[in-house]
Amino acid sequence: VTGMTFSDDFPVTSGAFDTSHDGNTDAFVVKLDPAGRMLAYGTFLGGNNHEAGDGITLDGPGNAYVAGRTNSNDFPTTPDAFDTSNDHGDAFVVKLNLAGSELAYGTFLGGSGWDGAYSVRTDTMGRAYVTGFTSSADFPVTPGAFDTSFNGIYDGFVVSLNPTGSQLIYATILGGSGEDRGYAITVDEAGNAYVTGTTES
Repeated sequence: VTGMTFSDDFPVTSGAFDTSHDGNTDAFVVKLDPAGRMLAYGTFLGGNNHEAGDGITLDGPGNAYVAGRTNSNDFPTTPDAFDTSNDHGDAFVVKLNLAGSELAYGTFLGGSGWDGAYSVRTDTMGRAYVTGFTSSADFPVTPGAFDTSFNGIYDGFVVSLNPTGSQLIYATILGGSGEDRGYAITVDEAGNAYVTGTTES
């Protein structure tokens, strides 16, 4: 489970990645035991400002991939991540290990405007597929992508990250001249992404 919390006493577990509430709101990641009676792990995920965890998925071994939004410059990232600097208010993508004790990777995702990620899925190769929204004319896109230009107030985006979170496999804008957002994503066995959301364009 992922979400957001204002609570300093949110239940976390010993040895979790982050056991301290760091800002106004923190994201959290919780794994419950099969009976729903105990926490396998519970961790905060955030910096000194605002965070929300909006999407979560698991890979085959059970590592958790979390996508969301952050305003914190000190949001935890990993040294070789795709983007280690918060440009304004960015999306984030994090991969937690099985025990919830370390980040396999953590990266910002965004440009100079407001950006956020709502949904994440993985394929059998460990690549993450993320969708959300951006108001950034300089949102990072890849050459040859479906749409490399910011179109309106908010655009949706679709991004695929490599298994280490260090590079974009592809990144495309998805939108028109109005407000557009990507809210959910899945991926088939061939690696095709399916995205749903809203548009006013």
